[in-house]
Amino acid sequence: MRDLDRRQILLATAAASASILISAGRPLAADLPKVGLVHPGPKGPIPSVSAVVAGMAARGYEDGKAVALEYRYAEGKLDQLPFIARDLIEQNVKVIVAVAGEALVAAAKVTNTVPIVSATAGGDFVSMGLIRSWDRPDTNVTGMNLIADEAAAARVEILRKAVPVAKTMAVLVNPYPGNDELLKAMRAASLKANIELVTFDISKADELEPAILAAKRDGADAVTSLQGPFFFFQRKLLADLSLKHRIPLAMSEALAAEAGALLQVNPDVPGCAERSAGFVDLILKGVNPRDLKIERYSRYDIVFNLRTAKELGISLSPDTIKGSNVIE
Repeated sequence: MRDLDRRQILLATAAASASILISAGRPLAADLPKVGLVHPGPKGPIPSVSAVVAGMAARGYEDGKAVALEYRYAEGKLDQLPFIARDLIEQNVKVIVAVAGEALVAAAKVTNTVPIVSATAGGDFVSMGLIRSWDRPDTNVTGMNLIADEAAAARVEILRKAVPVAKTMAVLVNPYPGNDELLKAMRAASLKANIELVTFDISKADELEPAILAAKRDGADAVTSLQGPFFFFQRKLLADLSLKHRIPLAMSEALAAEAGALLQVNPDVPGCAERSAGFVDLILKGVNPRDLKIERYSRYDIVFNLRTAKELGISLSPDTIKGSNVIE
C-alpha cells in the first residue's frame, strides 16, 4: 500500500473516531427533544420569549445541548397560529410553549395530545374550555395563568391619585383573551375611585387618534388601554398622541413608560414566562400535563415617566410614586 493511501485511511479513521467521540459526549441536534415556542408577534427580542428560554437554561435545558428549541412567530397574522402549531406537531415536538393567549387558544384547538404549556396567557381557562379545573387540568394544557385583574384595577386607582382632577377615563379596547375580565375589574375600581369609564373599540392604528379626540370631546381627563399585542406595538404612537393632545396616558404593556406613557402598571409578564419553564421541565421528565396544577401569577410592576409628567404639567407627590420605578 502506498504511503499516501495509508495516510488517507488513517485520516479517515481518525475523523470517524472523533465524530463518534463528539456524538457520545454531546447529542446531535436531531437526537435532542424538541420544544416549540410560539408567539403571535414579530421576530426579534421579545422579553417573554427570552424569559422562557432563560428559565429553561437555568433548569439545565440549554438550546442545542439538552433540547432543540423551535421558534415560531406569527408576525401579527393570528390566522397563521393554527398552521404554526400543526407544523410544530409535524416536527414531533415534545411540548409546545404558548407565549401569549392567542397562541395558547390556537394550539389547543389543533391538538389534544401534544402537551401545551401556557407561558403568559390570562383569562379563565375553565370557561374558555382549555382545562377542566385549576387543580387538575385533565387536558393537554397546563402552565401559567397570568392574572392581570389586579394590575388593571391598580392602574385606575394609581392614575386617579396621579391626576386627582380626573373624573372620566377613556379605555381603549382591542380584542384579546381575558380583556372582558379586565374591564370588569377596572369598572369595579372606578366605582371606588369615583371616576367614570368610557370605552372606545379600536381595530387598527389609524383609529387611535380619532378615538383620543372623541374621548376629549366627551370630557375624558385621561386615557388607558387594555392588554394585548396590538397596544404593545402601538405604545410609542399612543404616547406621542397623549403628549400631542395633552391627555395623560396609563398603559398595561411593558416598556410603555419608556415609550413616553405617564404611567405603566403592567403584569410581570417576563416573571410569569420564566416560571413556565418549570412545567416544561416536568413534562420532559415524563409528567403528564393533565396532572399538573395551573399556577396563577398576579405580580405587577408600576413605572412613572417623570419627564412626561413635567411636559403635561402634572406634579406627582412623593406618596404617589412611592414604591414605583421612575424614568427621569
